[in-house]
Amino acid sequence: MFDLPLHPLVVHFPIVLGVLLPFVGFIFWWGIKKEIVPQRVWVLVAALALVYSVSALVASELGERDEEKVEDVVSERVIEEHEEDGELVPWVAGTLFFVSLAGYLRQNSDRLRLTLAILSLIAIFPLVQAGHTGGELVYKYGAAIAHLPSKQQIKFNSGDFKLRTFKSSENDKDKDRDKDKDHDKKED
Repeated sequence: MFDLPLHPLVVHFPIVLGVLLPFVGFIFWWGIKKEIVPQRVWVLVAALALVYSVSALVASELGERDEEKVEDVVSERVIEEHEEDGELVPWVAGTLFFVSLAGYLRQNSDRLRLTLAILSLIAIFPLVQAGHTGGELVYKYGAAIAHLPSKQQIKFNSGDFKLRTFKSSENDKDKDRDKDKDHDKKED
């Protein structure tokens, strides 16, 4: 059965879109201001902001689903910190969408479009904070362990869990065998 969490997969969409939005906003604002492109192309910025908003909302909801399982491994305080950071992102993204939509609906509104570009640049900070606390959950506090099958969780917690990586040379393989032999001797 597919037991991988979807939140870590989906959460990368709002991160990428949230980082792209200010750059696309500045480029289109400048292009419209210099009359290189027509004002109606701003609809692309509004569409990007809409997709950002929806993906942020979906990522937040999927994070809520994963919370119970991760609480078995990580303290609730650490999870709540990430949850609070993550719940802010859909609100910020939604606000940016409405500002971008107003920039599309109001003709000759260079200030409104520039405001969207500046706000979306500032909005990267809560996005980075949510990503940082999420990364800490996985890499510092071991939240990914919650999604391992039970047998692997037991092995991991007992210290008997080994990750195997591909080695390209025979010399590396020999070193690994020597390490495994040394490890086996220590256990006996």
